[in-house]
Amino acid sequence: MASNAEENPVGETNADKESGSHEQSALALAESVNQAEQRKHRFSEPWEDSDLILVVEDEKFHVHRVILSMNSAVFKAMFKSQFKEATSNEIPLPEKKANEVLDFLKHIYYQHIQEPVEISMENVEHLFKLSDEYQVKLIYDPCRKFVENRPKTEQNVMKIRKMAEMYNLDNVHQDCDKLLKDMNLKTLSETVGLEDLDRENVLYFLSQRIERLETLLVTLYPQFIGVVSYMVWLLNKVEDRQVKPYLWCTKHCSDGYCQDPGRNLGECSQCCKMIKLISQNSEKGNRNWREYRYGGYQHFDEKLSAVIKDLRQLKLG
Repeated sequence: MASNAEENPVGETNADKESGSHEQSALALAESVNQAEQRKHRFSEPWEDSDLILVVEDEKFHVHRVILSMNSAVFKAMFKSQFKEATSNEIPLPEKKANEVLDFLKHIYYQHIQEPVEISMENVEHLFKLSDEYQVKLIYDPCRKFVENRPKTEQNVMKIRKMAEMYNLDNVHQDCDKLLKDMNLKTLSETVGLEDLDRENVLYFLSQRIERLETLLVTLYPQFIGVVSYMVWLLNKVEDRQVKPYLWCTKHCSDGYCQDPGRNLGECSQCCKMIKLISQNSEKGNRNWREYRYGGYQHFDEKLSAVIKDLRQLKLG
């Protein structure tokens, strides 16, 4: 009795088990029928004198030799060759995916059927690939224009870059690399997947980023030092009769003009003290709110001298 109780939990009878089994079978059958209906399309059955079947993943596509020949140089050559494809009623397309071939055929037949397929980020990759493989200019050119005009984002840049590299779209490739150069290291790593790349590609992306930063710093350095020098002069100018002598470095800032500011403002102790006093003077009264007189939250502080010194050590100026 105990054994039967374990095999048949309380409240569950053999009839219940059979009922549950029938329900599962019915659901499986309904799902199978639904999938079969979803696979049905214009090319599923013979139509309008179709005379050729393309077999993809055990699915048959009924097509017309003349239409394929008119749009594809590869199919045209195939049908005129001495190989079996020239006379065969069925041609297998190994390693192709049925849903991708369906999109491909819908584009070729767009004048003959009412099922246009818009090029999108979801289908452009396989349409590009098939149109290139079978030399279908009707599809290849719109794919190229789509990729060229598509805004490059963190989400799509690697996919677009891959196509640009594969199909020699130099301008697109450059646009993608420009976006990647502008990403910080964390975002770049997440976007590119540095941990999954080989050493050569990792070095390429990192070197592109470093080159971008160095170019910017070389341009920034003299501009930055110029702004700092002007700030020192402005805050010490004699004309406003509000000179604060303790701000002066009499050795390097005679008459308020900084001599070799790229060096002295970062290394001279008196210049550094002057920068510190100026930065303290630039803050508003309530430091808790971190409000600043000149740049709002974008401000300079007593670390400015160390920043200037650090920049100079990078051999930028």
